[in-house]
Amino acid sequence: MNEALKKETFSYIERHQDRLVDLICTISSIPSPTGQEQKKAEWILQYLHNLGAAEAYIDRAGNVLFPWHVDASRPVLIYNAHIDTVFNQVDTITPTITGNILAAPSCGDNSSCTAGLLFLIGMIFELHIAAPAGILFAFNVGEEGLGNLKGMRHIMETWKNKVASVIAVDGKSDAIVNVAVGSRRYKVAVEAEGGHSWMHFGNANAIAVAAAMINELYALKVPYYPKTTYNIGTISGGTTVNSIAAYAEFTIDLRSESKEALLQLDTACSAIIQRAQTDTIKITATLLGERPCSSSVMKAEIYDRILDIRRKHGQDTVFIASSTDANIALSQGIPAMSFGICRGKGAHTVQETLELDSLVPGMQQLTEFIFHE
Repeated sequence: MNEALKKETFSYIERHQDRLVDLICTISSIPSPTGQEQKKAEWILQYLHNLGAAEAYIDRAGNVLFPWHVDASRPVLIYNAHIDTVFNQVDTITPTITGNILAAPSCGDNSSCTAGLLFLIGMIFELHIAAPAGILFAFNVGEEGLGNLKGMRHIMETWKNKVASVIAVDGKSDAIVNVAVGSRRYKVAVEAEGGHSWMHFGNANAIAVAAAMINELYALKVPYYPKTTYNIGTISGGTTVNSIAAYAEFTIDLRSESKEALLQLDTACSAIIQRAQTDTIKITATLLGERPCSSSVMKAEIYDRILDIRRKHGQDTVFIASSTDANIALSQGIPAMSFGICRGKGAHTVQETLELDSLVPGMQQLTEFIFHE
């Protein structure tokens, strides 16, 4: 990044940080649980059009896309921020600011990054900055929970063979994700005889069967490296205290940094389910979603670039593994990573906060990354 452009953009960010904070508050206040992102998408599209981004549109998956100086003859660089949140039961959100702390559900994950990309696009128009290469700015749906990376899957399929790299603007500014954690999620339904707790004592109980399977799952040994995990996220079943449960269900989350380790865990889990089935017990496992692991993308210019930028500012850089919108690209052998524009606490809770004084350096880092030389 040449010094003149760096000075101009860094100064702009410092002068207009209140605008960025206002954007974060506005975006945080628009509920957008996974699968219900339309209202926020429409707001973002209108904001882009007001900036002068006439080419911005909403695609068939519900993503808001703004192709900026994209040329069909050269690869596209994707910078995306997911617009969905984990808050299904939160209808009214009122951000608050106390000293250096902004508090609101989704303020950090991922309203800050959505606002950051919009702020950056506004800066591009206002300062008349030329693009270093064709960029596709994407405000995508379906990143959280069972969204199954719907938005990025659609984008990567649409722009297939044209993508040079993907930067998922998500998370904290000092957490650099370059390894995709893959996952498989299941709903396991158990149907059993059931009956009256007194008269039919001894009949198969769906809850007991489910509990036994869960107990066996938690006895599985998984590798520490590559890190591999499992979790039972929800469980329900039965009708009354004096009825033998005829039905129960639970959900399983299986994860690993390694495709092979994830497959081994999935196989072991399936074996537990199969062993629990009898003539009187029916078990159905339904795949709810899956996310791919990385595919041999360990070295790339984008990783050297972020290391160099942070080193120049006297900052250490630790690359980590996580499940983000970068998963799809990484699974296809395309260089990708994820980092955000702020520091904060309480992600995925209604007590989520971010540190206001981290926004300017976070935005400056993203700007320096995009307009590198």
